[in-house]
Amino acid sequence: MKTSTKANLYVFIIFLVTYLIIRFIIQLVFNDINSYLLSAISAAITVILSPQRRIVRKQSGDQIQLKWLFSNKVIIIK
Repeated sequence: MKTSTKANLYVFIIFLVTYLIIRFIIQLVFNDINSYLLSAISAAITVILSPQRRIVRKQSGDQIQLKWLFSNKVIIIK
């Protein structure tokens, strides 16, 4: 599997899990919220909280780096 495909897969899975968690939390807090508004708010918050991905090419091979907005730590996936 190519490194870019693997990076996209990791980011998509993290995005999906974050979206579902945020959606259920908002739905629990606001019981009678419109479903379109719920989806829009959840998606906007998820886009802000999702990690940024970067593929770094090194002599030993490609590395995937994930960085969150509120964290200074970079997660490296080989």
